[in-house]
Amino acid sequence: MLRRVVERGLAWDQVEIVATDGTAYGSALHAIAARLEIPVTYAVGLPVERTRTGRVVQAYLDWIEEGFQAAPIRRLLEAGDLRAPRTRGKHAPAALARRFRSLRIGWGRKRYRSQIREALKGVDRMEPNRREPEGNFERRRDRTQAELEALRSILFPALKATPAVPDRMGEGGDPVSPAEIARGLRAFLRRVPKGRGPDRGAREEVGRILERIEATLNRRTEFRAAVSILRRHLELRVRPEIVGDDPDGVGAPWSSTGGALHLSDLEHGGYSGREAVFVVGLDAERMPGGVGQDAVLLDSDRRVLGSDLPTSAELLREKVFRFAAFFARLHGDVTLSFGAWQATEARTVGPSSVLLQALRLARGDASLTFQDLHDELSRAISAIPRRGRPALDGDDVWMLALGTGAVMKQGVGAVRASFPELDAGLTAAHERVAGDPGPVHGVIEPRPEELDPRTDEGAVLSASRLEALGRCPLRYLHSSILRIYPPDDPELDPDVWLDHRVRGSLLHDVFEATMRTTLVDGIKPDESAFEARALEILSEQIQLLRDEVPIPGEGTLRRETAALSDDVRSFVRMIRRDSPKTVAFEMTFGLNDDEPVTIELEGGRLRLRGAIDRVDEDLAGLHVIDYKTGGAFGYGSDAFDGGRRLQHAIYARAAEQRLGGDVVDGQYHFPTRKGQNQTFTYDRAKLAGVEALLELLMDGVARGHFVPTDDPDDCSFCDFSDICRASRDPYGKTSSPLAEWSKEQVGLSQRPAVEQLKQVRAFED
Repeated sequence: MLRRVVERGLAWDQVEIVATDGTAYGSALHAIAARLEIPVTYAVGLPVERTRTGRVVQAYLDWIEEGFQAAPIRRLLEAGDLRAPRTRGKHAPAALARRFRSLRIGWGRKRYRSQIREALKGVDRMEPNRREPEGNFERRRDRTQAELEALRSILFPALKATPAVPDRMGEGGDPVSPAEIARGLRAFLRRVPKGRGPDRGAREEVGRILERIEATLNRRTEFRAAVSILRRHLELRVRPEIVGDDPDGVGAPWSSTGGALHLSDLEHGGYSGREAVFVVGLDAERMPGGVGQDAVLLDSDRRVLGSDLPTSAELLREKVFRFAAFFARLHGDVTLSFGAWQATEARTVGPSSVLLQALRLARGDASLTFQDLHDELSRAISAIPRRGRPALDGDDVWMLALGTGAVMKQGVGAVRASFPELDAGLTAAHERVAGDPGPVHGVIEPRPEELDPRTDEGAVLSASRLEALGRCPLRYLHSSILRIYPPDDPELDPDVWLDHRVRGSLLHDVFEATMRTTLVDGIKPDESAFEARALEILSEQIQLLRDEVPIPGEGTLRRETAALSDDVRSFVRMIRRDSPKTVAFEMTFGLNDDEPVTIELEGGRLRLRGAIDRVDEDLAGLHVIDYKTGGAFGYGSDAFDGGRRLQHAIYARAAEQRLGGDVVDGQYHFPTRKGQNQTFTYDRAKLAGVEALLELLMDGVARGHFVPTDDPDDCSFCDFSDICRASRDPYGKTSSPLAEWSKEQVGLSQRPAVEQLKQVRAFED
């Protein structure tokens, strides 16, 4: 339409464009006009949800409806849509969002107050890090306190003003009025920057409506009904920004103004009296549209309930009548058009019957058909201008260069030449799945003096970190060298309270405390008091976790508590079966002020830290035991599982150094229902090769060879699977392009970058 205006030599103040769908077409026209820097006036305006105020309103209502989840608040903080009052200082949005994320609120109204208050109390208990200068520590402490106080000033007033609402499971909460919710929303909006243009206009208009709602809509009703009423009253439109300077800071004029193109809809179109009117969006799906019945209240029900409820046929006739009334207001030249292609569904769209009727009226021939309309229509217009047509901007010049022939040119080379960074990214993406080993695969320059733990006196590794290296060297690069840490947000799952890590840590604590306290008190495993003590400790640990990890619902809590109790009883049965003579519980080394355990390798000394769950002793010697709270799949005859399992061998060396005896074997115990009390034992002979295996792994680190794993199953529970584009299908099968690439490389000969991984995988063959 804009191209036709230019071709016809019309001035902007001679033209009005009417969109049948103000949301879809109106927004597109506004974007095009802004790109071309065309002065525009509006009869309708932009939906309020496209402004900052609208986004915040939507986020607040979603927040209270979804059980006060932390994610919407974090997103608002990151975008700078929520800010503390000036009296609390000026804080970067990213810094406030990080501080908020560190609170691990998860969901639940009470947790905002409890977590922020506890964090503020913890500021006084902060201590400087090792070798941290006093001045740096004081600045870090002051910054922590200031950010927490800023979060309190943002959230506490809104929480106080928000009425009691049901939790995310729909439980609790008294009837509430729209006025009470509006009061909470107003308190929330006080922490939103005022902004300019449409943002300021939306803020003022929403504020006026909320004031009226507070004064009038005081009748209490069901919570979600009250929210729906509030949403309906806030379905507004505001004046968009004008092109160029915005002297009043409000936005473009509502009414037709000289020198500006005028955009409107069917309800407001035609009143400007302009001589050239373009109507867009006259396809059959929008005008007159479908005649489907209301899914909630069918036409038959509407007829029974009374004549005041219009049927679908009556609504269709009313829509056609409104268009006819609009058309009657027009004068001068009228151009009708429709979108002939539905890009999202890749299909053609037919013209509206209104276009056929207009052709019949123009020709004075009521017998004309859609075939006649098709013959009369001009060629379809797209983003590619036809040869000889004027180019309106740089986009037109580009599209014209690509679309001059019968087939569109790719233009990829020109784009990549014009944008070097994009070209580098595309090159890296291709190399990652099809190229030779290089930096995109984790193959970096050798820096043994920086990366090799054998030569660094300050490097202390854990068994889990070494197992990560054996499982996937690229994972080790991400976590231990690049220090990439995934977000540690509580994930809301209606059926899960504790994730597998927290659950495993809880059971480990219960097992250790049970064995230690019963030994001190002289309670034997075959006594009933042993099981009672274990369940008592479990209850105490669950109570502590209730304050730390948000609960999705009481039903979920009861179900998981029962499952944990069954696992503890399974542990008791296993202890009674084995009747162990334990000499050490939770034996730590290299943690806190404890000296690390060392293993001598050819390339240097490796310093290790960890905590052994249990060490038993009999006439044969020491037995190192590690608890596993998951399933026992994958634990077989191979002691090291291709470098993925090292903990038992490392702990065996640690136990020998600390306790002074010979370790007979390393054992994995599965004392839960899922593990079925299975035990996997690896004798001393099988563990003897751990030094040679660690040497291989460290050689790969020293050479900078951090290639990805060759098995997609290793990516199933990896924190960095998104970086590697690994994914799981609905059936639980994991696919990983990088793992497939690595598998292919391992199968080739003379590939030094994957040689260490190849030897590690075949270590026990």
